[in-house]
Amino acid sequence: MPAPYPVKLRESAVASYEAGGGTYETVAATFGISIPTLECWVRRFRGEGTVEPRPKGGGNFSEVQLDVLLGVLADHPSAVVSELTREYNKSVGRKAATSESSIKRALKRAGFVFKKNGSGLRSKTGRTWLRSGRRSQGGSPA
Repeated sequence: MPAPYPVKLRESAVASYEAGGGTYETVAATFGISIPTLECWVRRFRGEGTVEPRPKGGGNFSEVQLDVLLGVLADHPSAVVSELTREYNKSVGRKAATSESSIKRALKRAGFVFKKNGSGLRSKTGRTWLRSGRRSQGGSPA
């Protein structure tokens, strides 16, 4: 998502429109913004008295109690995330239980780094082609 427009630009555009500087179309063209953007700013200025950009929202955030998580990590320093999650959920009870992904995000926010593991699952399909046994055409003569 791009950065919000500067507050000075927002204030200037809304002030120009409110002072009778023209229609939405002319003011928007003057300031190089879209008409719906100007309409939104004017509506917000009239309703809330400000054109400041709203804070960015969204994301996945869960209430992980970091002190409890660090205690579990101190008790089980070599545990994998699934084990940490299980022990954390035992410590906090059912109402505050959380998922592995939430534990991972909390650990990342706390500054922990995860080492990538090379022991992934191997393919179970096997080879889908057969070697022909022939070598390249430019090989040694027979």
